[in-house]
Amino acid sequence: MEAFMNEKAIDPGKTADDFHARPAHCPKALVGIYIERVLDADIKQSFWDYECTIWFRWKPSEVDFLGRNKFMLDGQIPFKIIDGSIASTEVTEHFKIPQDSSEYIQYFVRAKSSKFFDVCLYPVDKHDLILQVEHKWLERNQLLLVPDTTESKISSRVSVCGYIKSPEPIIIEKPHRYRSSKGNPNFTDGHRLVFSQARMAMHISRGGVSNVFKLFLVLYIAVVVAFVSFFASDPSRYAVGALFTTAGANFILMSKLPALQVYSFAEILYAMCQVVILLMIVFLAILPRITTVDNRPDFFEKKMHLAIHSSLLLFTIVLNILLIKVALQ
Repeated sequence: MEAFMNEKAIDPGKTADDFHARPAHCPKALVGIYIERVLDADIKQSFWDYECTIWFRWKPSEVDFLGRNKFMLDGQIPFKIIDGSIASTEVTEHFKIPQDSSEYIQYFVRAKSSKFFDVCLYPVDKHDLILQVEHKWLERNQLLLVPDTTESKISSRVSVCGYIKSPEPIIIEKPHRYRSSKGNPNFTDGHRLVFSQARMAMHISRGGVSNVFKLFLVLYIAVVVAFVSFFASDPSRYAVGALFTTAGANFILMSKLPALQVYSFAEILYAMCQVVILLMIVFLAILPRITTVDNRPDFFEKKMHLAIHSSLLLFTIVLNILLIKVALQ
């Protein structure tokens, strides 16, 4: 996330470019974004749906921003949202500014953007909801988008269910290079399409320790029941019930997350607690058979049971604390 929203860094996993330096003599257009509302942010389906206001200000004497001089382009929306689709757009303001001979246009946009939510740290995960805007037909050497860092804001009414949003956004300009000229015969061989792209990021994050215990409450109750079963007349019944409880809670958790190639923080905790409960079941089944004398538990068996349960309990508590501490950092 840091590299993607760093003007001087190359986007990780993207097509490298040689155009990080801004063109010295190039028409410019001021671009600003105001996020009005986030309608939905779906972690599993990897998208976020929102409404925003986007505005541009430029000098018509320097650049034909709206494509008035080209018959096929006149009347079109001059911008597009990368990794997203525009559901609707409406021009809310459009006028000329005589003081500096510039022109201003404002759009109200309803759009949906794809977003891979990295949930490796779920439920203490954090994300950048990024809106990427670039001109449709003017390349970076023809038009440079200059972010309006003063007026680009996030509405105080914006909320993302389950997350805390940052009060202020980050807005930058970066080059966006395409791997192909898209077969356009007007371009020479080897031509690389590079567009000026304005990026605005809204940072969202979940809560701290309280959020962890809220999600894992059922898991911890199941572990406590498994340890308390040591004092019951039929301990294996309680331990097996605790194991199935954690399995059911883990199934519910998996239904909320996208498919991952690695274990998330929550899955590691669930797996660890399931292993602890499974070890307790194994010891409860094996230990009495190898230590019982005349079908009666002897002093050694009781001592071993107490030592094993105490060690597992200490191991579970310490490992939970360490994992939660590392995840929060």
